[in-house]
Amino acid sequence: MTTIGYPYTLPTTANVSFQEYFAPNANAQFQRPLSDATAFRGRLRTALKEHKHSDRHDFLNIQKAAEDYLPLVFGLVAGIESTELQLTSDIETTWRCTISNVALSLKMPRIKNKSMHYEAIFTLLTLGYTLMDRANELSFTVQRKILVAIGDVSTYVGGYGDGTSMKSSGLASSLGNSTISDGGGHDHGLNSTSIGSGGATKQGGVANATSRLFKKTSNMSSKAAKNSNTIGEFTDYLNNEDLAGVDHQLTTAADLYCRAAGVFEYVVQEMIPRWNESKSVVVTPLAKDSHGSNKKVGTETSRPVDVQTSVVSAHIRLALAEAHACTVRKASIKAARASASKLSTPVSGPTAHTVGAVSKTSYGLLAKLTVGVKEEYERAYGLLKAVKDQNEISTEFRTHVKDGKFYYEALAQVLLGMDAYEAQQYGKAIGFLTVARTTFLALAKSSKSHTVAQSAAFEYRLANEKVSAFEKINDSVTFEKVPSAAELLGLMPSGRELLSVKRYQAPRPCFGSAAAAREGGAEGGDDGVNKIAYALEGAYF
Repeated sequence: MTTIGYPYTLPTTANVSFQEYFAPNANAQFQRPLSDATAFRGRLRTALKEHKHSDRHDFLNIQKAAEDYLPLVFGLVAGIESTELQLTSDIETTWRCTISNVALSLKMPRIKNKSMHYEAIFTLLTLGYTLMDRANELSFTVQRKILVAIGDVSTYVGGYGDGTSMKSSGLASSLGNSTISDGGGHDHGLNSTSIGSGGATKQGGVANATSRLFKKTSNMSSKAAKNSNTIGEFTDYLNNEDLAGVDHQLTTAADLYCRAAGVFEYVVQEMIPRWNESKSVVVTPLAKDSHGSNKKVGTETSRPVDVQTSVVSAHIRLALAEAHACTVRKASIKAARASASKLSTPVSGPTAHTVGAVSKTSYGLLAKLTVGVKEEYERAYGLLKAVKDQNEISTEFRTHVKDGKFYYEALAQVLLGMDAYEAQQYGKAIGFLTVARTTFLALAKSSKSHTVAQSAAFEYRLANEKVSAFEKINDSVTFEKVPSAAELLGLMPSGRELLSVKRYQAPRPCFGSAAAAREGGAEGGDDGVNKIAYALEGAYF
């Protein structure tokens, strides 16, 4: 299975000099921390600018810059809240909103806000987005390693993800009437009117092109080659060292997703409520937005959607979903490896009893966990729907979340099909895989999310190969009836959760009375100023 983490665009920000907002005489003892805050913020800004204008992305450098800056941010927030720091005027910072639709306009206006809470929240969001992108990078590296192993990089990276290459590939012509609707999920997946044993399997060109994905090139006997099936897929092309590397990368990616979820959770539970309790401020777009006027922040809904509770909460659900997806993918690779090495084409008789025991993790359990991923995407989409004006949310982001739940539902159906196959229930296996194939094909052709469309096209080809192989067995040996869509819908399990949010430990403010209080409470110290802990403390790779 291929994961589809959303590729976050990191925000950028304008220059700020914090000394300009504080009275020098009243805050003489804090001039050094204020200068440090300006310098560390400038370092983060530089890292974000370099990331934006470079093809080579150093997410670890951005993460380090954000984590070095945050102790100073929390010191400023605490000092302003306690009035220990005397302001001459409200601190005004500017951030480019990347989840808001306003960020898609030609001028890409940046949003200015007079609140230090706004600065703290956007810095934390930047950290969360960076962790998500680091995890995405690891997950995509795994996929690329698999594609390199099977010699199929060009069709995944260079095609099938965009509309032009799709039209000439045979995928578009095999779509038929397959549709995916957002009307409560009634026109996709199990309820598609295109379900059947024909359709895409008759596309000879696609079948011929994909068949080589499953043909083993190792020195295997002719008998083994004859008995080879589609369960093993790419695992036959990777050695144990490769698979160990894949396992480590997926484990690390899942951990990063859980850590990102913790950062987003901290924003929702701690920072946004603290901002809500502060005085009202004015939000000013630096260029004309769709409303063409300033916004008075009397309520949270009048702020940019990037910093609204429902949208940040959606990020939590997406991070947990992808963390679960990485774990399921790791387990499914092991299951596929075990199946490929021990299974031949099943036959009826006493030996059939042992088929389901080969995999280290049953396909049935993997299917339940994948349904759990789909449910997280549903929760995320429900949170986005809570935003009053849907047009304020990036169309690409909304589309990714909406199509993601269909994508993972189809992956769950693939796993249910494999579970039925191992139990020698060929009719049920064909039914689930055909339904999944239909959904993948529709997403590959129509999804406006490049990540979803590209991954769905790849998964379509795998599902199509399985359907073809299983239909040959069913049409010549078992002759089982393929269940109807309604019958399959009733067999879908409920989801299960495996991982949880990794709680974000906010850094101690590095100056002021808040720093002295926290240090004194934790260590008995009394010097009032903490040294900044080095970035990534305790995170060893």
